Amino acid sequence: MSREYLDFDVAVTPEGQGYAAHVVASPAGQASAPFTLPFAATDLAQFMIAVGPPRVSSRRLVPAEARVVDVKEYGRRLGDALLSGDVGTAFRSSLATARSDGRDLRLRLRLDAVPDLDSVPWEYLYDATLGRFLTLSQETPVVRLLDSLERPPVVQVEAPLRVLVMISSPSDMPELAVERERQLLMATTGDLVASGRLTVTVLEEATLTALQRALLDDFHVFHFIGHGGFDQQAQEGVLVLERDDATAHRVSGARLGTLLHDARSMQLAVLNACEGARTSGRDAFSGVAQALVRQGLPAVVAMQTEISDRAALVFSHEFYYFLTRGLGIDAAICEVRKAMAVSDEASEWGTAVLLRSGAEQPFSFTAGATAGAERPESRLESLYDGAQGALQASAPETALPLLEQIAAEHPDYQDVTQLLDRIRPLAGPDDSVPPPRPDRLPPTPSQPETHTEIQPETQPETQPQPESRPQTRPLSLHDAEPDRRQRRRGNGFVRSVVGLVVLFGLFWFGTTQVPSWFRKATGDVASACGSVAPSGASAQTTFVAGCATTAPAIDGDFADWDGVPAVHISRVVAQRGTPQRAFGGDWQAVWDSSALYLRVHVDDADLRSVDVANPGAYFNGDGFSFEFGPDARRLDPRATTRRGQDVHVMVGLSGEAPTSGVASINPAGRGTFVAGTRHPEITVGRADAVSGYDLEARVPWSALQLEQAPVRGSVFSMNVNISDATSAPAPWTLRTMKSTNAARTADTQAFPRGWQTITLADTAS
Repeated sequence: MSREYLDFDVAVTPEGQGYAAHVVASPAGQASAPFTLPFAATDLAQFMIAVGPPRVSSRRLVPAEARVVDVKEYGRRLGDALLSGDVGTAFRSSLATARSDGRDLRLRLRLDAVPDLDSVPWEYLYDATLGRFLTLSQETPVVRLLDSLERPPVVQVEAPLRVLVMISSPSDMPELAVERERQLLMATTGDLVASGRLTVTVLEEATLTALQRALLDDFHVFHFIGHGGFDQQAQEGVLVLERDDATAHRVSGARLGTLLHDARSMQLAVLNACEGARTSGRDAFSGVAQALVRQGLPAVVAMQTEISDRAALVFSHEFYYFLTRGLGIDAAICEVRKAMAVSDEASEWGTAVLLRSGAEQPFSFTAGATAGAERPESRLESLYDGAQGALQASAPETALPLLEQIAAEHPDYQDVTQLLDRIRPLAGPDDSVPPPRPDRLPPTPSQPETHTEIQPETQPETQPQPESRPQTRPLSLHDAEPDRRQRRRGNGFVRSVVGLVVLFGLFWFGTTQVPSWFRKATGDVASACGSVAPSGASAQTTFVAGCATTAPAIDGDFADWDGVPAVHISRVVAQRGTPQRAFGGDWQAVWDSSALYLRVHVDDADLRSVDVANPGAYFNGDGFSFEFGPDARRLDPRATTRRGQDVHVMVGLSGEAPTSGVASINPAGRGTFVAGTRHPEITVGRADAVSGYDLEARVPWSALQLEQAPVRGSVFSMNVNISDATSAPAPWTLRTMKSTNAARTADTQAFPRGWQTITLADTAS
């Protein structure tokens, strides 16, 4: 799909007290004309403010204070100044030649000799004769061309396109909500990841050391989100990374280029940091983007002003969408600009600057055999699921731009309008700064660096709430309808109620909803679940399980679970091949002094038993699993599983007898989970239906490696996952895994600090 371009190269040079524009190469030959910048310095400053978002938490080192509009007029004045006289004549002649040859015309600007003009927003060039902005069409992309010391060969990329993301927010800089940035990026690229065309790997540490180690693997794109600026003393552009103690580390483009240079598959950098393309006004290569290109990176996209959440959502999705459809980077950027221009009648479409070296495309992308078929609705589903995850984490400020983007694309989608009406007052003003994140623990040198990777066809979702903003969320976010797929996709009223419940933290179950065995007097709670933790109060955690004063019978009859709070399991954390669209589920939990009780409902029309002879891999069959261990919230983020404390419990469908289930446990060992054994003391009940199955299990505390029964108010770390199996390429192969925790991947499973948490309380309300 890569377009064929003829190049129209224009070099701007000093000329006496002014400038001159020289056409150094074009289909129409060479030409020259005087060039006079049609703006004063104050006009340029106002223009850069105008094209930014009207209200946003700034990613600049110095925030903007005022804004103006009239982008078209600025672009027209710039276009009239550059494409005038003989230069304009050569441009129109070259455009006619390209059209007659069935090709397009790429305008390549050479600004090496005039670094003081590098800050001019050339991306807004407007041609009055054509009646349009040049960069809003693939026929006339605008590229800033730089000479490179090296010209690396074009990389052949077969899906997936691998993106390495660094999100930096040092503790001594204006706050960027790191988890929020991660969630927004994952939500907006979720459909691309699910299709197998893209992988997104997020570094857990925004340090040079972590980046160097991550680059030992093959990545094609480096995507930075954070602060950028210009170091006046050193006269060079910088990106603000983090030191080991989480304080600011200003890194120049030259230092960053030292690392990226040796990453041979790395062909592109995306710098979502304001002023990332700015230079000193004297050295054209002093900016971060310019330095990276000069050191051999074929292409850099840098933001020349701050960018809003909505614009970032559209940019990230559309940019990677078009790259993974085989468009060259020049055409892809044009399509991104068009998408941004029509998304909300905004003017941020020219914020991105494309810097290139040479005429060749950075890489040649092919979808390959593993890329799945695109579903038109998958993007909206990804955004909606991301918003729901944010609401469940009581983060309306994260859900807001996702819902607003859905509303812009599909106003009638589910209950988006109702949710927006309810969360806008709670999300705060658009220019508010998100709450600060907790101080990060200093890294332990002896522990390995880690990063979280979303594998191909993974649905990115929100992550557990940071420790500084703990939430107690009762297990039920849904009603008790038997048709859970209809409940999840079509019941707008229930969704609206759910949004209110999550946002306000008010979820109370009336006595008519709670079964009699779950609703007992205080004395019965003490009898069934023992004493209270020394703190005397339940901790605030992700989930809450109530005391079962009368234990549910594990018999395949699930009536005694009616009214027990339930949580939907929706985060895709592993995917191979084409997923079942209807696959999903929810879970419930209660406890007493003898055991933990769980019930899981799964929508799965293709039932496949586990390999009973391989208990260490029951997760490869249909069923559910959960990680469980002591409260890990105070652990170092890189601390691995604890021997004798952490376990991975798996409960699967068994073919040994009709409607039977089987359980096994993989214990912690060697810093991860080792293959375990079948645990017959875990009793399992099962019932099948046309649309799926239900499993319930009684897991004794001794099977969870607890020597004594826990007390009321105890907190444990826990994720809950469901698996969907396929028969290809092997009889027992995991097709899809969903989890309550988006951070739960194969790579992060061994780090308990990232698990969710559950309180064993008197009730779940």
